[in-house]
Amino acid sequence: MKLIVLMSMDCNREAIHKIFEEHGVHMFSETAITGHTISTIKKYGWWPTDREASVYSTMCFALISKEKADAIFQALEENQREHQREHPVRAFQVDVERMI
Repeated sequence: MKLIVLMSMDCNREAIHKIFEEHGVHMFSETAITGHTISTIKKYGWWPTDREASVYSTMCFALISKEKADAIFQALEENQREHQREHPVRAFQVDVERMI
C-alpha cells in the first residue's frame, strides 16, 4: 500500500478529483491548507503577520495500491504538461508498512 499526498492551489481541486475518479480512488481525504510561495517569503519574510499574502490551497490524500499510485502520478505529469500551470500540483508517496 501507498499513501499519496497531493498539494495544490484550490483552483486545481476539481482536476485532482477527476484524476482520482478516473483511476478508481473511491475514498480519499481532503483538507484546506494555507500555502505560501517563495516570492511571498522573500517579499514579506517567513511569516507575514502584518499582511496576509497566503494562497488558498488544498491537500488530498489516499491509501491505495502501488499500481494506482503509479498511474495517478503519471496522470499528474501528463496533466501538468498539457496545462503548463505556474503552480503545478505537488505530490509525494510513502510506503505504508501496516494498516488497520
